[in-house]
Amino acid sequence: MSVGDLIPQLAGLSPFPPSPRALGLGGQNFTHCCLLALNESLTVRPDGNLSYTPTSFVASGFSTTQLQTSIQNEEFPCGATFNGDMGGAPVVRVPYRWCEKTCPGWEISHSDVMQQWIGPLVQFIVPSLAFCTNVPRTHKLAIPEIVFKARPRTIIGLVTYWIRLGGALVLMTLDTVVWLAICFAFAGPMLLSAVYEYALDRKVLEFMAPPTGKAPNMPARLRAQLLLAVVVGNIRMATLERAEIEGPERHDSGISGDLEAKLPAKSRKTSRLVHNSVWKRVMTMVDGYEAARATGRRQGDVVSLPTKLKALLNAQASFGSTVGAPVLFFLGGFVYTVLDSDNTLGDNDTAHALAFGLWWMVIPYLAIISCAMLASNSPCALDGIVYDGGTTAPKDEYEQSFWKQQLEKAKTYRGIGFVVRQLTGYNPIETSFEGRFRTVKLWKRGLNKREWVQEAISEYIPFSAYQGNNKISPNELRKRLTLDRIDCLYVFVGALFAVLVPGCLAFLTSYNTPQAGLSCRSLTYVVYAISQVCEMALWTCAARLKIRYGTRWSETNPIAKRICWWGQVFVGFFAIFAAVGGTTMQLLGVYRSCACKVPASHWPRLNDPNAYIVLSDNTGEDIRAAQRWWTVTGSTGVVVVGIVCALAWWHQRRLRKVFREEADKLDDDLVERDTVVQRPEW
Repeated sequence: MSVGDLIPQLAGLSPFPPSPRALGLGGQNFTHCCLLALNESLTVRPDGNLSYTPTSFVASGFSTTQLQTSIQNEEFPCGATFNGDMGGAPVVRVPYRWCEKTCPGWEISHSDVMQQWIGPLVQFIVPSLAFCTNVPRTHKLAIPEIVFKARPRTIIGLVTYWIRLGGALVLMTLDTVVWLAICFAFAGPMLLSAVYEYALDRKVLEFMAPPTGKAPNMPARLRAQLLLAVVVGNIRMATLERAEIEGPERHDSGISGDLEAKLPAKSRKTSRLVHNSVWKRVMTMVDGYEAARATGRRQGDVVSLPTKLKALLNAQASFGSTVGAPVLFFLGGFVYTVLDSDNTLGDNDTAHALAFGLWWMVIPYLAIISCAMLASNSPCALDGIVYDGGTTAPKDEYEQSFWKQQLEKAKTYRGIGFVVRQLTGYNPIETSFEGRFRTVKLWKRGLNKREWVQEAISEYIPFSAYQGNNKISPNELRKRLTLDRIDCLYVFVGALFAVLVPGCLAFLTSYNTPQAGLSCRSLTYVVYAISQVCEMALWTCAARLKIRYGTRWSETNPIAKRICWWGQVFVGFFAIFAAVGGTTMQLLGVYRSCACKVPASHWPRLNDPNAYIVLSDNTGEDIRAAQRWWTVTGSTGVVVVGIVCALAWWHQRRLRKVFREEADKLDDDLVERDTVVQRPEW
């Protein structure tokens, strides 16, 4: 009589896993490993009863009689599922060296086990694809025009259209997935810049309409410029040229007052706006309306400036429709997942799937903050409002990106230069929006809006209007519109909260899932969190340097700038590895291996008897950990996202109301002739 005669699950057990796939490509099966360990732990005595071998892997204190009873109660340790018994299945655990020798490789995710890859993919990644489309971007993969050229009324055009449409769908899917990966890997600096812009909007509008106290006395032109900075501050400035030719000097808008004062006089260079400056073209809205009011034209003859400002404000899609409702549906599905997990208590795949979903909540946070800002993600409304001279207007010149500079340099080399020149003109990447105006990347929006605010201050400085009529002074204006240390602390803490809370909840879930301890999945969350914090620190350093050097930033190359750039490349590698690599390994099942089943604290001494691996499923320890952590972490994640979404919606609605009220005041202010002052000539 053999063990298989008494335990049918062990009958005819093969030493090789059932999958024909190579072990290094996911062909391992740890349920089969559990069967092998259990088979080695049991023997049949001469009287026909089961007994343990001297090297049994079944946990001590569990008799063979209890084992047989558990098997009869459908709690066979290998592949056990929750059946309501809180005691769980018997524990089968093996030393690491045994697992490494007997069960090398990793186990690929099975299509019939929903929580291994289909569940996380559909429940968390697919909704994130929708969320990431609300995150502002500047470029996207171009869909060739040939896809839509043929006439569908012809047979050939109709038949080939579906083939061409399939190619376009592949490009669109690739574009969205790549953008999602970028958002996830670089969420830290994106959120930091977005929260910075968030705080700057509040600073400007609360300066114009203080919650308590009296509003400052300032010209209507300055008021209009600040309102424009709020709603078009994401528009990229054209390059500035040096003031080698004669012209009035002006304050360098990129340099804050306190930092500029610290620069030697010889190191400060003045600049002047070029003829096609974005700032100058946008300000024609104010110029034209001032001129119309000064000449006595009736209000009905021209579109009023307040109407244009409110149109730009309304160009940002409704918060509720773009992200509020999607977040509600996402949280509803997540709540169902948490509640349904009570039916699968102790399941290892369910635990890590829940942790995975909590980790990916970074994307909803990013979408919420992006949609709560006042500046529209699209510059199309501004294109329609601002007259740009039509086709006769010269094109704006912008600072070349790092990669564009390297591409131009490559054209000068032999060999590779020929290839690059041949490819010139073919551009698989296009701008996200058509028109003359360009938006900036999300991680640059905060500083870009600051430049718009500083431009308004710079234009106000030459005016003499503030010297009389108790107008606010330039120094006081700059001080009131600059984020102080408390504001910056709130920005950094807010961005850190949005980045770290999802990772912390995911870490707690995976860390406390038996075998409890720091391992592959929880280490992935730690690496991701550290990389995001480092990215945010480097972004802060680079932002401080950019403020210091102002418009000379692109032409200077201090050691600190190089350190920040190469630091971002280095940290970015780990961020991409953790975000993209960690997600891929979770979905594929690479983490289901012997090395990832043992806590990292035992990696330096794998021969230690405590370096063991639990191969049985749904043990009592698994069930207790699930009861302790699943509902707590899942509910916390849902509640925090809901609170952040509600606060962002409230904050945006409040600021939009203040903006509209301040815009309506412009009509009254511009009627008074003494508030209209002569603009300086650049």
